[in-house]
Amino acid sequence: MIVLKTYLRRMAARPWMIALTMAVPVLMVLTVSGGGGGNGMRVALIDRDDSLLSQMVRDAVEPVALFVEVEYEQIGAALVDGRIEYALVLPSGMQEAVIGGGRARVETYSLHGVQMTRMIRSAADAVLSAAHNVALRTDGDTERFERALVRVRDGRFQLEMETFRSDRGALATDQAGSVSQLIGFLTLTMLLSGLGTSLLFLKDVEDGTFHRTIAGPISLRRYMVETNAAFFGVAALQAIAAVLALRIAVPQLSPNALLMVSAILATFALVAVSATLAVANTMKTVRRTAITANFLIMPVVMLGGAFWPFDIMPDYLQRIGAFSPTRWTMTATSAVLSGASLADIAAQLGVLVLFAIVFGLLGSWRRVDVAK
Repeated sequence: MIVLKTYLRRMAARPWMIALTMAVPVLMVLTVSGGGGGNGMRVALIDRDDSLLSQMVRDAVEPVALFVEVEYEQIGAALVDGRIEYALVLPSGMQEAVIGGGRARVETYSLHGVQMTRMIRSAADAVLSAAHNVALRTDGDTERFERALVRVRDGRFQLEMETFRSDRGALATDQAGSVSQLIGFLTLTMLLSGLGTSLLFLKDVEDGTFHRTIAGPISLRRYMVETNAAFFGVAALQAIAAVLALRIAVPQLSPNALLMVSAILATFALVAVSATLAVANTMKTVRRTAITANFLIMPVVMLGGAFWPFDIMPDYLQRIGAFSPTRWTMTATSAVLSGASLADIAAQLGVLVLFAIVFGLLGSWRRVDVAK
């Protein structure tokens, strides 16, 4: 552990660098999240049924939506113009159809993907599922159906809806978008921080310290593993600082959601450290590494969708952006902020781990040439 301890002591000897490393993500979180989260996704809810069931759907959606008055014929234009983000049309005769044993045929319209509309869909589906279950036991009796539905509304259903919102940590769409974009910016910060620490390694190469060390009992692979571990500590500090700031700035996030965001950032920290060390090990000098890394980092983050919505990019850039670890980090974060579980983001985390492994192998297996 000699190499690990040496690098940690060298970084600890620069307390200003550690403080700056932790201060930058905190300031970013507080700046981006300080504007508040708004009142939820802008939703046009058109109720053609005017029944107890349709009112329950409205009541369930209201806590996670900002209702906007839009005529049915104007839904398409309102979506394109950005006046609404989602439209929910409850058809006439919906409650009667459910009482008769049928299914509610609800129309929905959105330009967003499933992840962004999950809260609205889940809230509405929870009411309709409860209504179908009630209808199965009331044998077409409207009065019994409505009495039972009122008990569901006043009892267990409300508890389940509150549990869904609090335990899953889902945020309103605009706030979730801001936090997701913030994570994209943090990937840039973590990559630049990784570049800064990797230059310590290159200075050891240039002054001969690295060569003298691996000429002794320490192998190249062990040297690089301990170097990765030391530099990961710095990146982990950034992730911890960002999560703590999120806990303060976005109190709606549940502990479970914060834990998953922590896992995402920690996994990206591995990617950032292994990627910048791989570049350093390939370029061999401080000057070439700085030039190459700065040339690569910004396009990688931009193609990952950190600076603008990924969906507005041309198809060929979206395909290229799939090779950016920033893209997978933001996708996982968006899913978590929309109420996804750890199992839902396992694929994204797996891809990030694969990035870290590939970069780690490039940084550990390529023998450094110290000759000038």
